[in-house]
Amino acid sequence: MSDCIIDTTTDGVMLIRFNRPERMNAMGGTLVAELREALEAGKADDRVRAFVVTGEGRGWCAGADLAAMGSGAAPANPRSQGLDPLGDAGRTILALHNCDKPTIAAVNGVAVGGGFGLCTGFDIRIASDQARFGTIFIKRALSPDFGLSWYLPRLVGPERAADLFYSGRLVDAQEALALGIVSKVVPHASLLEEAMAQATLYAKQPPTAITATRRALKNSIGATLEGHLEFEWGHQKQRLASAEFQEGVKAFLEKREPNYARF
Repeated sequence: MSDCIIDTTTDGVMLIRFNRPERMNAMGGTLVAELREALEAGKADDRVRAFVVTGEGRGWCAGADLAAMGSGAAPANPRSQGLDPLGDAGRTILALHNCDKPTIAAVNGVAVGGGFGLCTGFDIRIASDQARFGTIFIKRALSPDFGLSWYLPRLVGPERAADLFYSGRLVDAQEALALGIVSKVVPHASLLEEAMAQATLYAKQPPTAITATRRALKNSIGATLEGHLEFEWGHQKQRLASAEFQEGVKAFLEKREPNYARF
């Protein structure tokens, strides 16, 4: 059985489940590489318009599989563990960042270390009331990876990020909501239903407009206002000439909901 199971795409949403419940979905085996392959396959598939990623069992992703590394100071083959930022880890974070379709992390349990880093790379995080988050790198005499030191300060601010990194403490779902790490906390039993409903809503939107919007959001980070205004207008000119826009205007004039399923 593979580490990462991809369920059938339903209503335009690809559901990906981490399937190492006995290891709290830690990043052993081929989990990281399979996630990247799934994202890249979904990006290339016009039937897929959004992603939801969740975990089997009690964990979303417990970071590196330390037990699989053995007792040495460092793994013999870091790439096989998904820890080399220039290998599986870096390529997977970039695939997530550049996938051009909405991504939702349905965080069903613990997300710590590299798992927390991976989680912060999603567009939206919805947490079960049983979810827990933690940087924990400092507790293993490590520094952050999986993009966590890039994403977390942008989510919570540099001072709060510093506290979370320096202490390595765990954050429960309600504190994560207050800090801005997640957008919503829901009862554990309804987590997947909530995430799939939200993703299905996104999947019904005009696909190239969604892609342009997502790219604008990503470009805004670090861009100057002038440069970003040029970026926005470049995309908007394409949208104004698109069949999607024509359908949106026609639906407005006809007082009906637009149908973007054919695009």
